[in-house]
Amino acid sequence: MSLLKEGVKTLLMDSKKIAEILIGGLEKTKKSIQKNLSTSGRNASGSTSKSLKVTSSITPTQVRASLLGSSVLEQLEYGRGKTKNPSSNATWAADLRGWMRIRGIPEGAFYPIWRKINEEGYKGTAGIVSNPVDDFKKGVAEDIKAIILKDFKSNGVNSNQ
Repeated sequence: MSLLKEGVKTLLMDSKKIAEILIGGLEKTKKSIQKNLSTSGRNASGSTSKSLKVTSSITPTQVRASLLGSSVLEQLEYGRGKTKNPSSNATWAADLRGWMRIRGIPEGAFYPIWRKINEEGYKGTAGIVSNPVDDFKKGVAEDIKAIILKDFKSNGVNSNQ
């Protein structure tokens, strides 16, 4: 049997193990991102942290797993540029007011903060999301590789073929 066919057979046989690896890895990634949000001071209301959800779908031939979260995560990681049309974003202004309340910042500071962010944007916190995601990718790849190699060896298939 060719190495490719054996690999496909292994993946089908071990879909439950692979699902456990993926879902467990995503749960660990979720907790790591939540910890990063907290330790970096980027978790004012907790809503971004609470938005993180692991979803999965498992069939005999397919495993799908995702870590979903607020679109704000991208801005927290990479920052955001100046606002092109500041008057068109009432939701963002309400979010800013909520953030200020949570932080104990007086309402009178709203306009200067709003103007500065709209004119200049703000810097992100590098690694807040990307580091846990990179760790997930490395860990999952190694764990799945180990399952495949173990099955190859138990079936007498040389991984160097």
